[in-house]
Amino acid sequence: MTRRPLLLPAIAAVFLQSGCGPDAGASAPASPPPQVRTIRLVPEDVVLATTVVGTLEPAARVVVAAQEEGVVTAVAVREGDRVAAGDLVVQLDDRRIRAELAEAQARLLDARAQARRAKALEGDGLISPSEADTIRASEAMAEARAELLDTRASFARITAPVDGVVLARRVEVGNLASARTPLVELAAGSGLLLRVPVSELEVVHLRPGDEATVRVDALPDVSLAARIARIFPSAEGATRQVTVELSLAEPPAAVRPGFLARARMVLERRKGALLVPEAAMQRGSEVPHFVWVLDGDTARVRPVEPGERVDGRVVIRSGLAAGEEVGVEGLVRLRDGGPVRRATGKAGP
Repeated sequence: MTRRPLLLPAIAAVFLQSGCGPDAGASAPASPPPQVRTIRLVPEDVVLATTVVGTLEPAARVVVAAQEEGVVTAVAVREGDRVAAGDLVVQLDDRRIRAELAEAQARLLDARAQARRAKALEGDGLISPSEADTIRASEAMAEARAELLDTRASFARITAPVDGVVLARRVEVGNLASARTPLVELAAGSGLLLRVPVSELEVVHLRPGDEATVRVDALPDVSLAARIARIFPSAEGATRQVTVELSLAEPPAAVRPGFLARARMVLERRKGALLVPEAAMQRGSEVPHFVWVLDGDTARVRPVEPGERVDGRVVIRSGLAAGEEVGVEGLVRLRDGGPVRRATGKAGP
């Protein structure tokens, strides 16, 4: 009978390899609490402002138009030219109207002569008063006709109505200009205007006379002082925005109408505000807005009401108090009521 070899040593080796030793029941080491960086809340005085975009405009735009139809025979200005009130800008062909005026003036001379003769004849009783009245009426009509044509003839010489700078020249020599056709556009008045749309939530904090700072994209190093000239009386229906007009009294020559500009207007100066970095603000399904507050070595969810944003930080309207410690970095692994460790070093912005 053949004996089988003993398997006890092999079985014992299997038990030893499987961990059935004195440390088999020991648990794996627990992971350390999450590490966060924090800030201590300190009340601050903050300036709440809004920045809006618009296009610079002249203080007034004056469109010089033709009052009579005629062919353009001369254009005396080009874009950028400065003109004074009364300077010639466009000349129309006036030969026809001048001929009509000469005819009317000749008829007026004849009517005046007839009126003088009628006056003498009436005095001698040779014509009736009604006949004399008819002759005097003809004289008045001839005089009115001549005056009308003289006025129309003056319309061929089109002059600048105000002092200004030519923004656009809309006709050339040889064009037929009809009545009310725009010929030249002028920028009149001193300074520039900037009209910007402001939210209905912000415009209630603005008043005419408030100061503002304007920057233009074309000249990023130039800062311009401005004031609110007026606030339009109604909001635009779809956007609920109100137009605010800013006045720039003495802009540099390099700043021109049509430039894109950004206006910064102060809405409120608030004292003792509490601010947290935007990274500290969290959103949840049960709590719309919250931050992590450290209570000793324990993390707590704190619902807050966020307000305005100021340079990468959020004003807290309610929910926090001065002196509390708020987590700003390393918030991913936190749980409400769980342990937490403070990281050394200064928290990032």
